[in-house]
Amino acid sequence: MTNAEVAVLQLAVFVLSILLGFPIWITLMAMGVFFGYYAYWDPARMGWDKAEGFEQSLEALLNNNVFDLMVNQTYSVMANDVLTAVPLFLFMGYVVERANIVDRLFVTLQIAAKRLPASMAVAALATCALFATATGIIGAVVTLMGMLAFPAMLKARYDTSFSAGVICAGGCLGILIPPSIMLIVYAAAASVSVVRLYAGAIIPGFMLAGLYMAYVISRAMINPSLAPKPREEDIGHIGFAEICWRMLTSFFPLAFLILSVLGAILFGLATPSEAASMGAMGGIVLAISYRIGAMYNGDLTPPWMGTRDENANEWLFALGSGGVLALILFVAYFILHGIATSFFGIPAPAPHLPGAPGVGVALSVVLAVAIRLTNGNLPILGFLVPSRPFIRPLLAFGGRGALIGLFFGAVYTVIVASDPEQDFFIFHELNPWAFDDGFFIGLIGWMAWKAVDKDGLQQSVYLSVRTSAMVCWLFVGSWTFASVFSYLGGHEIIEHFVLSFNLEPWQFLVLVQVIIFLLGWPLEWSEILIIFVPIFLPMLNTFDINPYFFAMLVALNLQTSFLTPPMAMSAYYLKGVLGKAIELMQIFKGIMPYLAIVITIMVLMYQFPGIALYLPDYFFGKYVP
Repeated sequence: MTNAEVAVLQLAVFVLSILLGFPIWITLMAMGVFFGYYAYWDPARMGWDKAEGFEQSLEALLNNNVFDLMVNQTYSVMANDVLTAVPLFLFMGYVVERANIVDRLFVTLQIAAKRLPASMAVAALATCALFATATGIIGAVVTLMGMLAFPAMLKARYDTSFSAGVICAGGCLGILIPPSIMLIVYAAAASVSVVRLYAGAIIPGFMLAGLYMAYVISRAMINPSLAPKPREEDIGHIGFAEICWRMLTSFFPLAFLILSVLGAILFGLATPSEAASMGAMGGIVLAISYRIGAMYNGDLTPPWMGTRDENANEWLFALGSGGVLALILFVAYFILHGIATSFFGIPAPAPHLPGAPGVGVALSVVLAVAIRLTNGNLPILGFLVPSRPFIRPLLAFGGRGALIGLFFGAVYTVIVASDPEQDFFIFHELNPWAFDDGFFIGLIGWMAWKAVDKDGLQQSVYLSVRTSAMVCWLFVGSWTFASVFSYLGGHEIIEHFVLSFNLEPWQFLVLVQVIIFLLGWPLEWSEILIIFVPIFLPMLNTFDINPYFFAMLVALNLQTSFLTPPMAMSAYYLKGVLGKAIELMQIFKGIMPYLAIVITIMVLMYQFPGIALYLPDYFFGKYVP
């Protein structure tokens, strides 16, 4: 057999192994090593010809270049800056998922859209779209919304297939809508800019979500029995002011976080990895905020609520309260001063707390004394509601943390001040605001640590590490497999085969999309991107096809693989959650219209490439090969 024939055999054995149910990353690694050993077999270089005895023979057998290739590919994955964003975006999504933010969001959007036909379906799609931008994980979105929205829609007398289609289609939006994990993997595999990919995916992604919503609304208007209007007794009477408050506390925080992350990337303020770290931190802040809100409303009772000693913690409560009030005053100062600077030309505020060093601590202590002497009954403390069972212990913990922070701030100041050379730390200047900084960091940090859901945080870290490790090992296996396949001449034989047909550009695009569509049944999107897409990338220049336009077509096409029976993975995710409550054929029936919508978007994007290319060209200039 020629090397090219061996390469074709390698690809065929891989596909057959996947169809037989072998784990993908192990199969990729095994196929890469097995066929790579054959490809790089060189008795003279390995020393096989001169080997004498068992030890020399074994050493010669292990001296194959395929093992060096695996090491180099592993190092390449570890050193890839683009992949750094994967665990951070995953962590942000898992934290948001476990903070019960999504269920609040779904209920709020349902109430806000109650006058629309199929209001619950619209709310489910909007929740999926927003949640998909936070996670980028299809399985997580479909599973969570299957547990949350599907029973609610059935209770509201929605058609079963109609409801299932909404959940499955909405859950797949995470493939395309940034910050998509798929686009990060594509950028790493194809060596293209992830920032341009994000810009290109915005319009197609939200257009797809909009068409989904337009479809469910029009379908409900034509056939109201599919999605009956909600009854007043089902949702109760909720005034406009309460709806606005719900939107302000559930929709806008998550939307602001996501838009901040995407805005930082698109406007060049941060790299994808830096923006992902901002998103991860923002997710933690959101989770803590919602948990504190749940404790405030009495929906959650942590163990430490009932273990307080009011007499022992009274001064700590006062110190924590004073510190919070002082911090609010300082934040208000910076906001007002910033507004005044922007609109009235007043000099910019100092990059530190206003006043002399120690003013933050002094103000907090003064407020703490006032609170203690008045038993916390000052009008300014009304928002703290000391009668709430968790307020006093939480603020007491904050006061304890403030004291710890103040101690370390004092130690830092003394050490640096006593060092004439000022070379003890990397910062070679005395920070006179160490007292204040340490005080407020300790205050907020200790309160946050007590309020955070540590089990949820631990699970989020574990799932992020596990998923990231899977993606990285897929890269190692796929790149090893692809390198061996290319070394044997597999890429060349496929390229020559395709070019021999003398295809037009549109014919080439159709052929590739059909191949990817079929591959989407037995394979995950990651294997398609890492192994098969790079086969077609060198041909894009031949057919004068923009690689970012091609990426958007591939991303849309991969959505079809999750929606196309009989191997629609989104359907199996939903079936796994609901069990006997629904049949697969009912799910397949519900997702077919959305499959048609995806294909329609692909056709529209081919006819109007600006759908995918307008924003990348606007932000970063026209693409030049």
